[in-house]
Amino acid sequence: MAQSVPILKQIQVALAAKDYGRMRQLLLQWQKVDPKNPWFRLYVARWCEATEQWQKAEKGYRRLLKGVSVPKVVTQARQGLARLEARELALTQAAIAQEKAAPGGEAYGLMVLEPISPKQKKTAAQHFATVLRTDAYSAGLQLPLKSWRLFRTGALGELRFLKKALTQGNIPSFCLSLAQLQNIPVIQVQTIEQLDPHLVFRGLDETQQVVEYTVPWPEISQWVTGMLPIFEESLEKDGRGKSYYKTKILDYAQFCDLHWGDRQLILRLNDQHYQFQQGLSFLEASQNPIEQLSNRRNWNQMQHRLAPHLTHGQQWSDFKSFANNVRDFPELLRKIQPQVNLFRQEAHQDTYWDPAWHLYSTIIFAHGAETQSEAIAHKN
Repeated sequence: MAQSVPILKQIQVALAAKDYGRMRQLLLQWQKVDPKNPWFRLYVARWCEATEQWQKAEKGYRRLLKGVSVPKVVTQARQGLARLEARELALTQAAIAQEKAAPGGEAYGLMVLEPISPKQKKTAAQHFATVLRTDAYSAGLQLPLKSWRLFRTGALGELRFLKKALTQGNIPSFCLSLAQLQNIPVIQVQTIEQLDPHLVFRGLDETQQVVEYTVPWPEISQWVTGMLPIFEESLEKDGRGKSYYKTKILDYAQFCDLHWGDRQLILRLNDQHYQFQQGLSFLEASQNPIEQLSNRRNWNQMQHRLAPHLTHGQQWSDFKSFANNVRDFPELLRKIQPQVNLFRQEAHQDTYWDPAWHLYSTIIFAHGAETQSEAIAHKN
């Protein structure tokens, strides 16, 4: 070690003078004599940092912290890591500020993670952990394998920056502004008058005015199906015979949203609102009259009749998984007007299921429209 002291001082002088060529020559000389010396390894990391080889510098400092017990070397290695982290933070903040300064960057938005294949998970989790500054195990728990996962809300510029960082690790995601979702009108379909050759229906627009539309089937780009629970308060007794009310699921309301992409409209059907006794009949006339009054029977037959006309579009039916995820975002849900037209008892009016359905459908609609616009722009 004693022989290394003079060369160490020369390296320190070269570093202070920013003579990185001279510093490299001295390090190569030292490497031939004592490559395992902790001070040598420290100044290799310092040279990497000075020459902007950030990843190599970080790796060098971290290795010193794991395998070296010389107090001064450990202290300087920690200081080196702190400088690298401060630099990375400054770059991140500058990039986020630039994204926020872009049009719409300050708007409130959301970010959704798209599923990855199980084969990708290990590599993706490592990149995800690096971006979010967490461990790979925790990062892996965040990555979806089967369905969309609402990941974060906030300023759209910041979310766009995060999306770009994840894209570098082949982690698919997308961002939307809340305004994009709120600007999609919803028509509450009351009756279907005709299925062939086009869809003809009557319904209520957002001002509760009766409207009638004729829709060419190819213009329905996507359709979304799901169920919303209907609750009741059931009187129960505990082990001591004391009565109390317990919330139970009484039934499920069936929903089907048809996305009319060409007109930027959502056509919303639900079995609690649809007037099955008017318009086109979906049941055979010979069927039991009591069955003809059954909403569930009518709904199932209507879905059966609609399906052949919708084969060209994509069906989305993973609402339950999405709802269980989005319940962790109460701030976002409070900003959503559900437009589901379900009667809710006062105790259940704040249920997350209703805004979650509208959020799910509008996210699918807006993302589909954005993807289509990008594809058209790419062709041109």
